[in-house]
Amino acid sequence: MRFISIIFLLGITILTNAQNFQSGLIAGISTSQVSGDEIHGFNKIGLQLGGFVNHPLGKNSKGQFGLYYIDKGSNNPKSQAHIDLSYVESSYSFLHKYQGFNWEGGLLIGVLIDGKTYGYEDLFNQFDIGAKLAVGKELLPRLQMFWEFNHTIPFFPIQQHPTWTSVLDKGKMNTVLCFSFRYLLSNE
Repeated sequence: MRFISIIFLLGITILTNAQNFQSGLIAGISTSQVSGDEIHGFNKIGLQLGGFVNHPLGKNSKGQFGLYYIDKGSNNPKSQAHIDLSYVESSYSFLHKYQGFNWEGGLLIGVLIDGKTYGYEDLFNQFDIGAKLAVGKELLPRLQMFWEFNHTIPFFPIQQHPTWTSVLDKGKMNTVLCFSFRYLLSNE
C-alpha cells in the first residue's frame, strides 16, 4: 500500500509540471510525539515522502498544495510503550520569500492509513487536521532544505481521552518536527 501511494504521488508531480505551476518532490525525516499519551519527547522517528505543486501569487509569494506520506506517533525508548501512526497528508499553504528564506504557513489534512498502540490496532480518528509553520533555505537552484513544525488543531484530536478530565483537555494530538529536502522538477 505504501509503495503504491508513493508511485501515485510521484506520477502526480511529474504530470503537473505545466506553464505557471512548479512541481517537486519532498523527502525527509519526521520526529514526533503525541500530546496526552504519557510518553514524552520527540522519540518517534519516521519518513515524509511525496510531492507538491505551487503557483505564483505575486513577486515573492506562492500558493502550494502538497500530498505525501508521513509517519507520526510516539515512542518511549526505555519501555515497550509506543504509538505508530501512518498518514497520507495533504498540505494547503502559503509561501513567502523574505531575506533569503522561504517562510511557509498553512493547514494540513491527514487521512489515517494505519494506527497501532503497543503493536495492536487501536481506535484513532480517521483524520488529523492540523496547522504548520516552516522555514526553508535554497541550497542549489532546484534544491531546498526545510524545517517544519506542525500540530493537530485542538478542536480535532486524533483520539479522545477515555474520560474527560476538564473542559480544556480535548484529547490526544500529534506534534511533529520535520527536516526535509524539496527538489523542484522545473525552474521558475
